[in-house]
Amino acid sequence: MKSLSFRKDLVGVQEELLRFAYKLTTDREEANDLLQETSLKALDNEDKYTPDTNFKG
Repeated sequence: MKSLSFRKDLVGVQEELLRFAYKLTTDREEANDLLQETSLKALDNEDKYTPDTNFKG
């Protein structure tokens, strides 16, 4: 259940992360690359996730 909750939270912030990445890079391709790298790092650290906490923080 922890994994499903984590993935749901991660998917839920993808659009916001992409907007933020675009603000940082001002390039769509770079923003998409940054989002992908960030998502992979989040998935690699899924074991540190605590459900029902501020996922963005």
